[in-house]
Amino acid sequence: MRWRRWWLAAGVAGLVAAGAGWAAVRHRPPVAAPVAAAGPSSPSGRAQAALAALLRTYRTPGGMLTSSPRPGGVLGVLRWPHPTAVWGYTWALAAAEDVAQMPGAPASAKATVRSLADGLAPYWDTRAAVPAYAPYPHGGPHTTKYYDDNAWAGLDLVGAYRLTGKRAFLTQAQRVMHYEKTGWARSGGGIYWNDKRLTRQTPANAPVAELAAYLYLETHRASYLRWAERIYAWQESTLVNPSTGQVWDNIDRGGHIVRNLWTYNLGTVMGAGALLYHITGRASYLAQARRTEAYTLANALRYNGMLLPQAEFNGVLADNLQLLNQVRPDPAIPSLIATNAASAWKRARSAQDLFAHDWFGPPPAPGSVKLLQQTGAVRLLAVAAALAHGRGFAGYAL
Repeated sequence: MRWRRWWLAAGVAGLVAAGAGWAAVRHRPPVAAPVAAAGPSSPSGRAQAALAALLRTYRTPGGMLTSSPRPGGVLGVLRWPHPTAVWGYTWALAAAEDVAQMPGAPASAKATVRSLADGLAPYWDTRAAVPAYAPYPHGGPHTTKYYDDNAWAGLDLVGAYRLTGKRAFLTQAQRVMHYEKTGWARSGGGIYWNDKRLTRQTPANAPVAELAAYLYLETHRASYLRWAERIYAWQESTLVNPSTGQVWDNIDRGGHIVRNLWTYNLGTVMGAGALLYHITGRASYLAQARRTEAYTLANALRYNGMLLPQAEFNGVLADNLQLLNQVRPDPAIPSLIATNAASAWKRARSAQDLFAHDWFGPPPAPGSVKLLQQTGAVRLLAVAAALAHGRGFAGYAL
């Protein structure tokens, strides 16, 4: 949404000095880690605890998700809860799906996924010429629709279908893909970020390529594969550095490219390439995914193998790294995930099992953890559990 870039910039402003980029963050000397509170010792137990904390902290008795914990004071309670934007809701659902897919998942995990997937319904706006998910339930204060929001929802719906067998989820994912096609730019290609049609962004293209690929795997409709390859080709030719594999964020109408390093962009490009390689067997797709993986390992890490402090985005990255590991295992991937999962649990976790934005720590201050931030930790821990037992989320991700 419109506030995203401001929110992200504010979140990292203290870490990014002018002209220094992420270099200062990568080389910041480690600080002493606090003693972690007692908790589960198994990777799956830790992921379950993190998801339980998410639901306990951000889910209301009515089933709605909020973006922030319940505030203190009379006025805070009266004004709470505010429904989270659909972006946050979809990433919470994705986190629940990750937990449901991992080895050792409780029997109740699939029921949680089904309940959360059903809870997307109030965001669906049927009043638009082409129905799509709106930023807030029942239309809310904003009428602009975002193609990236809908991409996350579509991916979640495919995952919910695979986990629960509820056919309506797959049908709804197909409706989302129908909406995504309306965002394709007639001149130059690429899907716009939102229906204002000003910029075309990686978050509105790479995840849609993944969605189309998953829909092809479920339906075997050739049109979905054609869309997946079409979108991916535009992404690679326009917003990926062909020499290094660096993924750029967006391009405006004038052709100016914004080259911000966001880890979820790296992840979704790798994931789309891995899926297309899995489907077609074309070596170029795997080579492109591996090139971006190499860039990630060289540029998205700091001291001691820690990912940049982008917790919510790193959860998407972790998901897609395990996807790449499924199609072509690489020991560097389980090692990276295990390192970050161990640090997040020991250094960045509060007594309430809520996690800091930086997985190197220290633990977050009370009341400071946002929903999106917590989703990243849940996904990281669930991926760590899956990779501890094999290549990834076997049986669901592919």
